[in-house]
Amino acid sequence: MTYTEPTRSRDDFNDRTSSDHLDGLLARAGRPAPISAALLARLRTAIVHRAEPVSNRYSTEPGRMLGRRTLRHVFLLPDGTTPVLWELEHDTGPHARLVHELFADEPALLAAELEVDLRFRDLEHSAALGDLPENRQDLHFTLSATGRRHRYQAADSADHAMRLLRRAVNPDLPGETVRLRVLSAVGHDIAFAGSNSRAVGERCAGWTLYEHAFLLPGGEEISLWEVDHSMTPDRHPVCEVYDREDTARDAAERLLEAL
Repeated sequence: MTYTEPTRSRDDFNDRTSSDHLDGLLARAGRPAPISAALLARLRTAIVHRAEPVSNRYSTEPGRMLGRRTLRHVFLLPDGTTPVLWELEHDTGPHARLVHELFADEPALLAAELEVDLRFRDLEHSAALGDLPENRQDLHFTLSATGRRHRYQAADSADHAMRLLRRAVNPDLPGETVRLRVLSAVGHDIAFAGSNSRAVGERCAGWTLYEHAFLLPGGEEISLWEVDHSMTPDRHPVCEVYDREDTARDAAERLLEAL
């Protein structure tokens, strides 16, 4: 993925005011940013600002190379507060055009990230977001133990499970019993389950967690937990898969703490 940069590097802010930087963010946003006039007025009073990468993702399947990048823009105000704007860049649309989206709150950003990630070939479930009619015949609906409503897609679920396990790089993959169960699935659903990041030297490192829920023939549900991260020696993005959420989170946090 190639990102179109302005004439001056966007991370070189020594001779740019915070108001100038904010103008640049708003100008390249692909659609009107859902940011209140009151917050914009506060941001224009910032003493200094900083931009840092939070996460990135690239397609690993054959075909057109897709990518997305998330940046956090932090503004230091005279009153000592540090409001944040989140910028999402991606080229997953039909015309390969680089799109910039701007958000004032993290939940909205995370929802947008998931919507973009679902366009990658390795996250090919398009029914995880949006309001779907409950009379759809190709979907099964159920309420998870955590209270989240799964929307199961009843197509190619076994292939989805196989691709998920195949691309995982961790040696402690779920065992044969779990593998055989998910390969019998008649429906599957993908949902964002959490993320964490922190500055490590000159870069920002972190992980993103997804729940892959599978509906089995007898109505039972089972989930696999995918950790996406680039905390590798060459910073190449990889995924790891676990059969327990707490195991996945612990593994991701250990990687982050070891940097």
